[in-house]
Formats: sequence, structure tokens, C-alpha cells
Amino acid sequence: MALTSDIMLAHPHAHDFIRQQAAGFLSRFKEIPLVARIFASHQRWLLAHIALVQYFETGQILPARFFDRIEDNDVASRNTADAFLKEMEVYGIVSPITAQDRRSRPIVPSDMSINAALNWLELHLETLDRFDNGNRVQKFHASGRDMGKIHPLITADFMQTAELRDQPKVFDPFIWLNNGNIIIDWLIANSQPVDADAKRIPVGIVSIQTMSEIFHLSRTHLTRKLLDAAKVGTIGWLGPRGRSELWISNEFRAEYARAQCIKLAIIDRACARCGFL
Repeated sequence: MALTSDIMLAHPHAHDFIRQQAAGFLSRFKEIPLVARIFASHQRWLLAHIALVQYFETGQILPARFFDRIEDNDVASRNTADAFLKEMEVYGIVSPITAQDRRSRPIVPSDMSINAALNWLELHLETLDRFDNGNRVQKFHASGRDMGKIHPLITADFMQTAELRDQPKVFDPFIWLNNGNIIIDWLIANSQPVDADAKRIPVGIVSIQTMSEIFHLSRTHLTRKLLDAAKVGTIGWLGPRGRSELWISNEFRAEYARAQCIKLAIIDRACARCGFL
């Protein structure tokens, strides 16, 4: 039976498992920074999943149909979606293919993009296996690592889940920022184990300059966003900013865990339908 978000959140090691997953996201960012950076804002993450669905369903991405799906799901404007695809082509994330009707302009993801999607899925399957000592990863590999059925199921559920479409307010300072998802993952991955009711979770001492280099953001822009988060109590410092212990709020950690467990539950329902449980 598929795991539910409530079951996972109640697990005594839930935060440990979620922190390990966040560390996995960061490893992917370091291994393939180009792909990771492009999809590291929430809107781009949604756009990428919808594009992949069309590819897995038809073997190609037709821009006109992609734009229709984006509008149907109220993810972005057609202009934003068009700019997204053009940028993907510039960076080699997708490539054009020949077609009888040149006006259709079909494109396909690069091998690097498909491998990134596979790694993304397997990272979540590994987390699910930690929760119940399952063997989803093994079964997925036995299937030939075929995402053709499971990915469209996952994305369809994503698009109908408000908690994933509309991120918690506590993430607002970061969520639409370039590399915003990576910043959130970094804060969780570096958080220290503490009691469940601790109001502040220590992250470590790190300068804003170092953070800006990690996330490929200007120091000024990153400082502004960190201060926005500090004003609402999402993060803070025990002393001078950038020279003392950085912390995140319990609410931030809890909302992150909740969002991840909702996502994991969706993936596990798709696993059940694909025979991976």
C-alpha cells in the first residue's frame, strides 16, 4: 500500500530522511549545475514537468501543445512558456528534430535532461524506501528505468495538488527567485538534528558572500531576500549577520517536510499503479 503524507510525517526519522533527500538535491546541483539551475525556481520546475509529460506521451514536445497545457494548468503565460523553451534550446537542454510540418517546431530533451529527470525520480524513490524499507528503486531499475508511465501520473497529480502548486507562505522570499529551490534545499540539508519542538534549528556559520557564490546570485540580491526572510522570522542569526550561527525556524523545517511528504505520497501512489511497491 502506498505511503501517505501523514504516515511519513509521523515517522520518528522523518526529518532525517527529508534532510538526506535535500542533500541529494544539492549533490545533483553540483554534478549538473546547468540543468539544476535552470529548473531551480518553482515556476520553471512546473514548466519542466509539463514539457516532460508531453515528451513521454508522444516522443516529442510540440511548442503549441505545450503552451496550451501551460495555460490549461494556469502555470504561466504563453510568452513565459515560449521564452522558457527558447532558453532550454539555447543551453542544449532540448534540441529540435525534423518534421514534415516545419511550423510545428518539435523538440526533444537531451540525454542529459532525461538523466537528470531519472536521478530526480530515483532520489525520491530512495527516500520512500527509507520510510518503509521498501525496494522501489530495485523494481524501477528492473523495469529498465522507464519513466514513460510513471512520470505523467506523477505530474497529473502535482497539477491538481494545491499544496504543491502554491507553496507555503514561509517560502515566499525564495520561491520565485532563480535558484530559490536550491536555497531552500541548502538550508534544510545543512540544518542540525534538534528536538522536534525546538523553535530554532541551527544551520551553521556561513558568510553571505559564500552563499552567493554557491547559488550563483549577486550578494546584494541574496542579502535582500535573506533579510526579507529574517523580517518574518523564517531565518535569523544568533549574532552579526554572516559571522554568527545561521538558523531556520521550526515552521520553515516543518512546512518543508510537509511539502516533501505530500510530493512523496503522490510519487508513491504512482509507484503503486506502476507495480513498484
